[in-house]
Amino acid sequence: MTAQDVINLAVSAELKQLSVKEDTDAVLGFINLGVLELYKRFPLEEAEAIVWLTDGKATYKLDGTDPDVDISTDKELLLISRVYSEDSEIIELNDEDNLVGVYTPAYNTIEVPFIIQDEYLSVIYRVTPKFLTSTSDTVPIPPQLLEALLNYVGYRGHGSVSGELKAENQSHYLRFENSCNRAIMEGLIQAEKIPSKKFKQRGFV
Repeated sequence: MTAQDVINLAVSAELKQLSVKEDTDAVLGFINLGVLELYKRFPLEEAEAIVWLTDGKATYKLDGTDPDVDISTDKELLLISRVYSEDSEIIELNDEDNLVGVYTPAYNTIEVPFIIQDEYLSVIYRVTPKFLTSTSDTVPIPPQLLEALLNYVGYRGHGSVSGELKAENQSHYLRFENSCNRAIMEGLIQAEKIPSKKFKQRGFV
């Protein structure tokens, strides 16, 4: 499914009555924002970073600049999802009552208490989708989320128009929320992946 496919569907339905449908760049921007929102809500792509624990060091950056972190440079971090010990045990995130948990003082940073004796930690993170720059680019979502994406495009499109279309803007956002919730309820997609050791078995991505 290309961006042009999504544009064609949106122009014939969600954006049919709006002049913005003629502005391809604007509609492509709506699609990008919609894809990003879906990646925030669902674990559509995950990757792994290996944090090599160093004596006297508590804070590690997952942005490709920290020499003690092995992380792919072509998979931008969206948010940290889970952390595993070197024995594949889940380590709690941001639990102030857990002395051996880890913390995220920033979206791309983890803070590790010195009490953890592991040699390394496995950090699973959601990947930021690459923004589409051409109508021929592939939209990186599964087909079951197409309805939700179109509703989001409708929400953004109507939100760009002032006046009497404000109620329609709200209606499209509610449809978007309902589409996301229905995808979860009907088992079409999981809100969060079941913990897996696949990253540990294959090494970091």
